[in-house]
Amino acid sequence: MSKIEFALCGGYKDDEQLNPYAVTRPEIRQEILSLINREHSTPENIAETLALSKEAVSRHLESLGKAGLVERTGPLWKPSFAIFTERDQEELEPLLEQMADSYVGEVRDSMGIVHKTYEACRFAEHGFSTADLDYILVGAYVLDFGGLALDRAGLLLPEKEMPGGAYVFTGFEGQIRNLRASWMWGHTAEYGPFIFIGHGELPSGGPRRAFPEQAYIWRREGRSAEEVARAMEELGAILVELYATPMLLREIASRTGITPERLADHLQLLHELEYIDHSDAATSVCPVVDEVSKARIQELVRIVWDRLLSTAVTPNWSHLERLYQGTAPARNGIDIREAFNPIHHAIFERALRKLMESGVLAWPRRHTDGARYAVWIEHRREGEANEA
Repeated sequence: MSKIEFALCGGYKDDEQLNPYAVTRPEIRQEILSLINREHSTPENIAETLALSKEAVSRHLESLGKAGLVERTGPLWKPSFAIFTERDQEELEPLLEQMADSYVGEVRDSMGIVHKTYEACRFAEHGFSTADLDYILVGAYVLDFGGLALDRAGLLLPEKEMPGGAYVFTGFEGQIRNLRASWMWGHTAEYGPFIFIGHGELPSGGPRRAFPEQAYIWRREGRSAEEVARAMEELGAILVELYATPMLLREIASRTGITPERLADHLQLLHELEYIDHSDAATSVCPVVDEVSKARIQELVRIVWDRLLSTAVTPNWSHLERLYQGTAPARNGIDIREAFNPIHHAIFERALRKLMESGVLAWPRRHTDGARYAVWIEHRREGEANEA
C-alpha cells in the first residue's frame, strides 16, 4: 500500500488519542485508510486483505473513529476526510499548475501595491527591507491567510469541528509531494496582546527552533500553561521594545519591568533562536505588525484577493468541480469545499515557489534548524479579534 502524507489546517488538542497525526502514524492504519479510501469495506474484508485478525482491525478502526477520521455506513467503513490517491493528484495536476500560474501573474502585477503597503507600515524605519517583508506580506498574509476570502465566497471550508479540535485534515498517497518542504506551513499562537507567527518550510525532522513551537516544547516538558504564557508575554514585550530601538539590558528591564535574571535568560533564548542580534545593544531582527500595520495589510489582502477570485478561481471552478467528481474524496462524500482547503494550499504553495524562483519575492532566510521560513509577531490590544 502507498504511504500517506498528512496535512492539517486549523488547531488540535494535545491529546494523543485525538491528535490526527498521532492516530494515523502507524503504517498499518495508513494501509487500512488507503484500502477503504478505494472501496468501502467491512472489518472482515479488511482483515482478510491485510492478513490481520478481525480483532486487530476493529481496534484500529475504533482508534481512527474516536478521532473522527473514519465512519461506518451499515457494515462498511470509509474515511471521513479527504485522501487523494496518486491518480487523483495526477489528474488534478494540470489545473493546479494553471491556477498557480494565474496566482503568480496577479501577484506580480500587484507588487506595486505590496511595496506601498510596506512603506505605509514603516518597516524600513525599523531596519527591515522589502526583501525581509515581501514573503510575509505576500506568501503569508495574502496567499495563505488571505485564503479566507474563499470561505467568504462559499468555496472553501477553513476548518470543521472534530473530536480533537477544529481543523481540516487531508491525506496524500504516494511520494508525489514532499509536504515538509512545502511553502505552506504557517504556525501561530496568541499570548496576551502578542501573536507569534512562523511561515515557510519545516525542518527535515522535528519542530522549528522558533515560536510558537518553543512554547509547545515547554508544555511537553511539563511547564504549566500559566508559566508558559508569562514567558511568552515577556518575550513579546521585549521584541516590541527592541523593534522600536536597540537597547541595553538595563533599558529593557526599565521599560518592561522584567527582572534582570529573567530578562537575561530571555535575551539569551531570543539570540539563540535568531530573533535578536545581541552583540552589543540588543537589536530586533523580528518584524512587528501593529494594529495600524495590520489594517493596511488587510486592505492589501482584500485588493489582491478580489483579483484572484475574478481571474484565477471563479473561471476555473466548473473545471475543478468536474475533475473532483472523479476523485476518491468525492466518492467518499467529502464536500468539495473541504477538499478545496488542501487544493488551495497546493495552488498557493506552487505559486509562492514560482514567485521566489523568478525573483519576484526573496526567499526567507535559512535558520539554524536548516529550514527557510519567516518569523514575526503581531502586537495588538488585548481582546481584539484576530482576522487575516
